[in-house]
Amino acid sequence: MIQKQLAILGERNLLLAWRLREFTAHLPSLCALHAFAALACVVALWGHPVAMFGLPWAGAIALCNYRQWRLCLAYYPDTFDVSHHRLFYRDLQIAANIETVLWVGGAIVMFPTLFNAHPVFFAVLTAGLLSSSVIAYRPMPSQLTAYLGGAMLTAAVLSFTMKDEFSWPSLALAIGFGYALIRSTKRQGRQFEQSCREQIAQNTTAETVKLLLNQYEESASDWLWEVDEGNCLVNVCERFGHASGLDRDFLEGRELVGLFDGSPAREKLAALLLQRAPFRDLVVEITVDGQSRYWSLSGNPLSDGSMRGVLRDVTESREAEQRVAQMARYDTLSGLANRNLFNETLETALAGRVKNHKVALLYIDVDHFKSVNDTLGHHVGDELIKAAAGRIEGAVREHDLPARLGGDEFAVLLTRVRDLDAVHACAQRIVDAMAEPFNLLGQVVRVSASVGIAFGHTRCCDGDEFMRQADLALYAAKRAGRSTYADYEASLNQKERSRRDLELDLRTAIAEGQFALVYQPQLNLKSGEWVGKETLVRWEHPTRGRIMPGEFIGIAEDTGLIIQLGEWIIRRAIHEAASWEEAHTIAINLSPIQMRNPNLVGVLTNAIATEQIDPQRVEIEITENALMHDSEANVEMLHRLRDMGLRIALDDFGTGYSSLNYLRAFPFDKIKIDRCFVSELLDRKDCQAIVRSTISLAHELGMETLAEGVETAEQLEWLTRHGCTEAQGYYISRPIEAAMAAEPSTAPAQWPVGEAIAANVHPLHAKVA
Repeated sequence: MIQKQLAILGERNLLLAWRLREFTAHLPSLCALHAFAALACVVALWGHPVAMFGLPWAGAIALCNYRQWRLCLAYYPDTFDVSHHRLFYRDLQIAANIETVLWVGGAIVMFPTLFNAHPVFFAVLTAGLLSSSVIAYRPMPSQLTAYLGGAMLTAAVLSFTMKDEFSWPSLALAIGFGYALIRSTKRQGRQFEQSCREQIAQNTTAETVKLLLNQYEESASDWLWEVDEGNCLVNVCERFGHASGLDRDFLEGRELVGLFDGSPAREKLAALLLQRAPFRDLVVEITVDGQSRYWSLSGNPLSDGSMRGVLRDVTESREAEQRVAQMARYDTLSGLANRNLFNETLETALAGRVKNHKVALLYIDVDHFKSVNDTLGHHVGDELIKAAAGRIEGAVREHDLPARLGGDEFAVLLTRVRDLDAVHACAQRIVDAMAEPFNLLGQVVRVSASVGIAFGHTRCCDGDEFMRQADLALYAAKRAGRSTYADYEASLNQKERSRRDLELDLRTAIAEGQFALVYQPQLNLKSGEWVGKETLVRWEHPTRGRIMPGEFIGIAEDTGLIIQLGEWIIRRAIHEAASWEEAHTIAINLSPIQMRNPNLVGVLTNAIATEQIDPQRVEIEITENALMHDSEANVEMLHRLRDMGLRIALDDFGTGYSSLNYLRAFPFDKIKIDRCFVSELLDRKDCQAIVRSTISLAHELGMETLAEGVETAEQLEWLTRHGCTEAQGYYISRPIEAAMAAEPSTAPAQWPVGEAIAANVHPLHAKVA
């Protein structure tokens, strides 16, 4: 409204209109008071000769005030008609000036008599006239100045006429008071005008802000809200109504907090509104058309007791945050808790307020998962992880926390257990569930689960130690044959410490030359002569003595030291084989990790070139386990080795996951029949059938066969009769030292016994180069 008046009237005329509005608010009372004061003067002087003059004088003043009152009634301060304001101002000024002249004339004529007859009445009259005029004429400084000037003129004249002698003090007082009042009048006028200008500026700013806010509401994703002192909505905008799914008129006057769904955030909002406390980005939930939405509110209190702020729909960002939080705390493949959430929950459980509250942790590993993943493909492996997660989750209670820690490792946190028997029952359920066949994408897959158990109470240790205990127990379960569970025992700490010490020693053993090679001869069953030797490694520990491969090869593979050790074995074996008097084949085992070593071909090439040995004398033995790790890349690696002229043998045939598949994937030179079939060859017909089939299959494929672990003459005779090409074992010869291996071969009985029979109990480790 003000901006419209300012645009039409201009600032000068708008200020005049505001002065007139302020003045006319007091004018009726002022007119009545002045008319009554004139009449009172006449009554007070009644009976005096001057009263004859006072009666028409009072009538004239009454008419002037009546005229001003009528003008006031006809005035419309909010009109946009400039002429109306100016005409009213002119007529009002004329009437006021006439009244001033009448008061000056009447005072000069009547006030001496009035002062002598009624001094108190005179004092009250003059004080009342001046004070009422100063108050009423505050917005009209020009008119008030004229009125005060007339009053001071009257006082000056009366200084000469009221007494026989001229009153200099009265004149000085009149001039001093008059000057002070006139200055005060002008200052009041300037202040009133400044106040009006500030009001115009404030209104202009408010209009600008309102315009910007309207534009903001129309274009931005936020909208405004405002509540009154009772926290009820006022000035509801269209976008608020649209966003809430409610009519704008329906929202007007409704309590803001009542729109939102019950939650701690809503209670916090209610408290902040009651306290009139500012707040930012408080997220509350609201149901709109049956769907949950999230709104973010910010608000600030205003000086009038209301509150105003901004609303924003943050549903999409909130849902995105929830998805991110879900991804950060849950495994995307299995849907179970991930390692982060599991560790947090474990730490909380172990730090529980109730002391000695029992807690258990099951550390689960899916046995043979790597074989499934590599032979049947990663898509089947992923399905196996999902199915395994479902079975594990189905085997525990609702308040237990199952989690996938990564790869094929799972864990379950049990926080409400009575005793260790209850923990064992849960572990057994998991083992039994995992032992059932899986039907995955049309493939029947059989795996198992090994479970390590850590059992304790709150405040017994931290999460890392509890996990370490369960991990040690898991390895104990694996060593016990898999598909079972094992409890953590204090003795496992000693084994772990021994393993750690061995690992530290292993790191320096290679550099200090603590390893030595021995060789187990391989016999050609047709000619009866030694045709090759298999390389076996021994660790000559400075304090523990000779350590067999079964104790340190696993550690070397876990730490990655197998690469460095394997390269040393290759170079050393080829170097020593080059000095043999007989050109026997030198067989060197490669572990799965070595097969992935990009330097493998270079190491073999340099060793062969350096020693000037015939590549056909070098035979690389790999297990099916080595092929299952990234099988395509490993088959390609075997072709590169074959192109160099090396022989390739498939070790431990029949113990892997898909032996026949590898025979089809690569044309091996030799198949080595695992000792588990040879050891029971004479007692079990199934072993005889497997060995006969393997020999026949190799013959059809143009491959040689070698039987491992021959320990009796009867085994050797059976293998010879059924066409096996070669054999090795303790009956033929125990492993021999490097110096003996370099000498010409003689009858096996003449060779000394170098090691106990336990040296070859774990073939997968004992022969790894």
